[in-house]
Amino acid sequence: MGGTGVGLRSHLEDVSHSPQPPPIPAARPPASQRSVRRKPRWLQQAVAKVVRFKQASRSAVSNNARIATNMLTKMKSSKGKQEGDRQQTTPYSSNTTNSFDDSDNEDLDLRYFYDPRSEDPVNRMVFIAGPEHFYHLALQLETSPRQEFQIYAKELFIRSAGLSFAPAQFKLGICYELGLTHFPTDPAQSFAWYKRAALQGHADAELAVSGWYLTGHPQGLIQSEPLAYEWASKAAHRGWSKAEYTLGHYHEVGIGVPQDLGIAKQWYLKAAAKGNERALLRLLVGHVGLDVDYAQLKDALLDQNQNNPYLVHQLAQFHELREYGLVPDEDAAFELYAASAQGNYAPAQYKLGACYEFGILGCPKDPVQAVHWYSQGAENGHVEAFLALAGYYLDGSAGMAAEQSDEEAFWYVKAAAHRGVPKAEYITGFFLEYGLGVERNTKEAKQWYRLACAKGVDSAERRLRELEKSETPTATTA
Repeated sequence: MGGTGVGLRSHLEDVSHSPQPPPIPAARPPASQRSVRRKPRWLQQAVAKVVRFKQASRSAVSNNARIATNMLTKMKSSKGKQEGDRQQTTPYSSNTTNSFDDSDNEDLDLRYFYDPRSEDPVNRMVFIAGPEHFYHLALQLETSPRQEFQIYAKELFIRSAGLSFAPAQFKLGICYELGLTHFPTDPAQSFAWYKRAALQGHADAELAVSGWYLTGHPQGLIQSEPLAYEWASKAAHRGWSKAEYTLGHYHEVGIGVPQDLGIAKQWYLKAAAKGNERALLRLLVGHVGLDVDYAQLKDALLDQNQNNPYLVHQLAQFHELREYGLVPDEDAAFELYAASAQGNYAPAQYKLGACYEFGILGCPKDPVQAVHWYSQGAENGHVEAFLALAGYYLDGSAGMAAEQSDEEAFWYVKAAAHRGVPKAEYITGFFLEYGLGVERNTKEAKQWYRLACAKGVDSAERRLRELEKSETPTATTA
């Protein structure tokens, strides 16, 4: 028992010495009885300044958004008016283009809109961070028919270039060289801005500096062929095909360096492989003394086919048409056309369709393959491919590949007509006059006939004359 009592007492003593729970806090007195503890004056001023800054920033953003929206609305309305004027003469033609087409540049980025005429320091503080946005906005404004927008674009180009944005500096060089966007023609300023952009590694500007050194100008720039070669070399070593062609020309002629046709050929081959047509023609002409390995040239072009199928198509045409001394070779032409078509080049896809339709260039006739390649070309907007498909759907000669359907034929013909093809405009009128694949509509047919007549389609003129004659009421006899 004694042992048990000692142990119990020691346990109670341990409990008595353990920390007590904190007291329950008293209820908070009402606000009227609490003492007011004011913030330090410096803190109040800082908070007030932050609040004013946020309010001013929101106001600036809202104001700039309003300005930009108004400008964009005016530009869109100007575009609509111009397009309306054009459509009075050629309502279905899409050959004419406009700088404010929705498919061109992206819309104005209102988040970075900057008004250089504003004296609001918050405006400048909020929007000064993005010179590239000034530049892209200026690119849209400079094509406006409104002079005030063009002048505003000039200010934005200067602002962006002043913030060391190389594309804007290069743009100023062009403007001062050619007198664009309300800039005066000034060779000294042009060279100075080209040089600033070139020092930042801008390849276009490096080549432009080379051009100025090659010619010099009367405002203090002395002609220097070695410097022209040096700057062209910098741009060429960045892999730019135009500069590679230029450097090949310098080596071929001997500008800034001793003449060396071997090195010239190497640079021409590099430029041609990247799609430079002038380099390709320089290699094929043959009168400059370049000993060109044609097989090497062809392989280089085929290696770059996905990047530039245009030149492969061009080389195929040289073979087919026997140009630049090339031996006519139908097999080589067909191989090159097929490679270019595989590179998603629409003219080559249309050409391949024609090869399979008519059996040319050693190709067997195959309507299924013809429809396939015509369809590929049509997907890429080739107008002749639209008409070829319309023919297959009209007669159904391709079987399951293009079953006979007047409706499908009319759709393809009208798609070509909307792209301003005179023959397609006439055929569309014919379909509408006789109700082929569409409900008969002589009024719309005459509209299409008139469009085709204006472009010199004699058949459309005859059909229009006969149609109007048939609709003229005959005089009744007494």
